[in-house]
Formats: sequence, C-alpha cells, structure tokens
Amino acid sequence: MASGEQPYVVDIPEGSQHQQCSWRDRIQDRVKNYNRDEEEKYWTKTSIYHLPEFAKKMKESDLTPQVVSFGPYHHGKANLKRIEDYKPKVLVHFLLKAGRPLTDFITAIEQVLEELRGSYDHLEDEWIKDEEGFVKLMITDGCFMLEILRLDPATGDKSYPDHDPIFSLHGALHKLPYIKRDMLMLENQIPLLVLKVLMQVEAVGKSRQQQVTDVKINELVYNFYNKKTNGQGGPLGLHVLDLYRKSMIITGGKSRSPVTDKSSGIEAMQTAVKLRECGVRFRKSGDNSISFDNGELKLPILSIDDSTKSIFLNLMAFEHLHVGVRSEISSYLCFMDKLVDSEQDVHLLAKKGIIKNAVGSEKAVAEILNSLTEEITLDPTNEFEDVSDKVFKYSQKKIHKWGAILRHQHFNNPWSGLAVITAILLLVMTAVQTVYTAIGYYHGKN
Repeated sequence: MASGEQPYVVDIPEGSQHQQCSWRDRIQDRVKNYNRDEEEKYWTKTSIYHLPEFAKKMKESDLTPQVVSFGPYHHGKANLKRIEDYKPKVLVHFLLKAGRPLTDFITAIEQVLEELRGSYDHLEDEWIKDEEGFVKLMITDGCFMLEILRLDPATGDKSYPDHDPIFSLHGALHKLPYIKRDMLMLENQIPLLVLKVLMQVEAVGKSRQQQVTDVKINELVYNFYNKKTNGQGGPLGLHVLDLYRKSMIITGGKSRSPVTDKSSGIEAMQTAVKLRECGVRFRKSGDNSISFDNGELKLPILSIDDSTKSIFLNLMAFEHLHVGVRSEISSYLCFMDKLVDSEQDVHLLAKKGIIKNAVGSEKAVAEILNSLTEEITLDPTNEFEDVSDKVFKYSQKKIHKWGAILRHQHFNNPWSGLAVITAILLLVMTAVQTVYTAIGYYHGKN
C-alpha cells in the first residue's frame, strides 16, 4: 500500500442482511437471557437524572449549575472551571485533616464503584470506560462537598488561609449562597454514599474514632440548610436534593383516590381573595401541614426569595423522574398556584404570615408561583384533593358568604363594629318602644 493511502474499509449499507442478522442475534440473545429481577435492580439504583433538553432550554439558569459542578453531568463546563481548578487545593486540606493517605480513600471508593455508577441515569461512555477518572471525580467532588457541608458561615474554616476565596470568613459569606443553590440541582448531585465512605475512612485516621451513621450524614445536610428532619433520621438519603425534599414534604392530604368530579377539588379552587369573600379564614400552620376545619384553612409558611424558583423546579423534576416517590411538592405548588393569582392574593397571605416575601414586589411573588406549574400536569391522585374539596364545598354555601360580607364590611375595625351594634340596639329599642306604645293605646281604648 502506498504511503498515505487509506486502508480499504468494507462499508455495510444500512438495512443490509449482515446488519439485520447482527441486530436480530443481539435481541434474541437478550430475550433468551432476560432476568426481570436484574432489570428491576438496575432501575432501582438510579436516582440522579438527566433532564430533557426542552426543559433545560426553557429554564436553563434554574436547572443547571452556575458556579460549581458535582458529579459527571456538568464536569468540565467552561463556566464552572474556576472552582474546578480550585478543588484539588480543598482535597489537600481534607487529606491533611483526615490523616490518611489518598490511596485509602481510592480503595474504599473502588469497592462501591458499580453502585455509584448505577446511581446515574444514562452515564456517558467516558465515565464507564475510565474507571480511574470516575473514582477521581467521586473523591474530589465528595471531599469538596464534605468541606462545604461542615463550613460555618459565621466563622469560616480556620484551617484554610485567611484569604481563601471560599473557606475564609469573607468567602463563606459571599460564595456559599451560590454553592448552596447549585447543590440543589438535580443534574448536579453525587450519591451520599460517597460521603459515607469518605467519612468512614476519615474516622479511622482520627485518634478518637467516631461512628459514622446514616443519621449523622443526613443531619449534616439538614443542618447545612437549616432544615428540620421531620422524623426523617434514616436511612441514608439518596443525595442532597432528596434530603432537602424530605425536609419540605407537606402533609395533610388523606384522600388519594383518582379525581373524577371536575367541579370540585383543586381544579375548582378559587383564589385566596375570593375564598376570603366566601368566608374562608387563613392561618399559618406552624409546620409542614395543610388542613381545613370550620372555615379555617391552615397553610405552612412559604418563603419566597431569588432561589425559590430554581429549588422548586428541581424538586418537581425529581418527583417526576424518580419512580417510587410521591408528588407532595408538586401537589402543594399546584394548590398554591390556585390560591395565588395576583398581588392581592399575595398581600392577603403575607398579612396572615403564610408567605414571607424576600423579593420585594408582591407581583413578582405571584409571577414566581404561577410560573412554577406551567409545564406540569396535576397528579390524578394529588395529595390535597381532600382538603381542596372541603374548601370548595364550604365556599359554595351562601350563609358563609353572607357571614363574610357582614364580618368584612361592618366588623373590619372596632369603630364600624361599634356603629353596627349601636344601630342594632337602636332598632331593637325602637321596636320595643313601638310595641309598648301599641299596647298602651290598646288598653286606653278598652
């Protein structure tokens, strides 16, 4: 063959008999060796998902990390390079404090390698073929996440230099909020099993060994986000977003039968202002629960800030993609979307202490809540159908509407209430005087 001449390659046309046989044989092989339990095991392991491209294009800034990447999906992105280049420095600090060689951590991660890979949906070939690269990624990102979770924003980490860009007091104050936000992206997760393995190896290096439990790791995440555990001490969470969701689960729904009566339930729920006109009273529940009793609708406190939209979109995406979790967050947001349609609704709920507005404009709050449910379909077994149905039936009774009119128009302040009472007393006294006059006249004639 002459120098520079390309080797002869047989080009098999698409649809040829050879290609069809190869495809046919592969499928027949899979049919022959099919194992349902193995397939179930494969899907059960998955907990970190790629989002559909159309969803990311519509809300890219809310669904993709802006500062730091965790895991393989966004590793190496140009806009995240600054912290990616900084991570090795954090790994050095972690190893110095742990007192264990890097090889111990590598060996420990290798022992759970297949389980970690199985956590990712559609893992790219490069991470499947490059075992060493995947182990390096898990250790580097896992150590960085552990150091972040342990960081006290009020003091910083004194083991780092005073001018460290993240772990100094200044860095913790200004960088941590953005990192916390990126840690709640569905595509930006690492399994909490990584943290458990790293902490177990780390504990061996301590002079005084501490037991590493699932509860301890869960609490590390809950404390980082100032969340209550809601009795969710264990088992070990799937990842940070999973635990964050568990801390926010709204309770109170009883009925989970499919909705058949479209004239009631969430579909027919009126806004907060209209419900108030129908006699419904609003009150904050003080915990993550929704209930309705004797005309009083109790709702959990909802804080709205610049990161709210991103957090809820990722929580709903997780509920949509992960088989086995219920739709508590999605149902709650559909419930709130029906209650809030305008800034007047926001004003009413904020006045009752139910909505905490950290974005300033009440109109902006309404727009955020309304935009969250634009692309989701209401779960036919939604969590709050029972509550919304009670609210709907209560609001349709005219006696409650009349009571509300009397209460809001005539008893909305002490002076107007006093004026109404005075008018009623005068009316009663006039009626009594008229009766006595009539009686006196009658007896006089007789």
